[in-house]
Amino acid sequence: MIRYWYWYWTMAIFVLGLLALMANAEVDLDAFESLVKNAPDEALKAYQNAIAREDLAVADLYQLHYLAIRASANTFNNAIFIKALNTLKAPPFKTLADEDRAKILTNIGVGYRRRNQNEQAIWHYRCAMNTPASFQHKSALKVNIAIAYTRLEQPAIGYNLLKSVDREMLPSFMQAGLLTALGNATFAMGEADEALSYYVDAATHYAKDENYRAVKQVSINGLGIYVLNSDFSNYHKALADIATEPSLIEDNQNYLGWLRELVQQLEQNKQAVTVSTTMKAYALGAANAGYASMVNAHIDKFNLSLPKVTSQIIVRDPLPVELGKTWCPKL
Repeated sequence: MIRYWYWYWTMAIFVLGLLALMANAEVDLDAFESLVKNAPDEALKAYQNAIAREDLAVADLYQLHYLAIRASANTFNNAIFIKALNTLKAPPFKTLADEDRAKILTNIGVGYRRRNQNEQAIWHYRCAMNTPASFQHKSALKVNIAIAYTRLEQPAIGYNLLKSVDREMLPSFMQAGLLTALGNATFAMGEADEALSYYVDAATHYAKDENYRAVKQVSINGLGIYVLNSDFSNYHKALADIATEPSLIEDNQNYLGWLRELVQQLEQNKQAVTVSTTMKAYALGAANAGYASMVNAHIDKFNLSLPKVTSQIIVRDPLPVELGKTWCPKL
């Protein structure tokens, strides 16, 4: 709890400082980008304050709108997501946006993927692949396409795409995303220990990039594998770190509830785990949140009296289709 309050007040001070910077003549875009990564909801508050100003240069305003698209993609703020996109389609930002077409299409794809609109995500990523882009950006697109295919229960397609990327040519933050995706695809193909190795490596790279929220997010992926291996020490250690990020606890409450109920009985060395009504509800909720393969692995490993669960993909706050048509007419 002390660690949580320390993080909370540190972030609060950072946000207040950023809001003050947004009110000054210059905008600290580096600080704003850091907030987009670590506290996207707060970033959107700062964004709305900043764009109300009338003295900002076009280039700074463009960056604010572009970064707001990234933040709103991850926070399900569809209103800001769509408004920022529409803003970039018109003067004075259209020329800058056209030059960034690959990145914008990618961010639109992320918005769709986060909402489980995976087919739309793949189409937008493939549009971005067909535009001029750097090796690094093409690599990032392969990662994103692989994630979407894994969510469509086609992990082998995703895995092959990921293995075609030359990881050593990528900066640390991109290696982190690649390793996370490899962990997800590998686990979906039944290789739990290999997946855990990828997750641990990914967390190390996210930490190098100071993306501490992502460190905790990828640690959630590893929790279930620690349970599979009856490694309760590392399970509790990782869980304590994740608990300092309340929004992640809320977003993953069914999966974490499933693990909590399961671990509580396993640590008591019971010969048979009793599957309560609560556990059944957690199992279904976790499956719908994308953890069906993990729950089923637990069912198999611990001989639980529970039918296998399937993922009923829920499209949360869906976006309109073909939002990237301005930058990819073939959509």
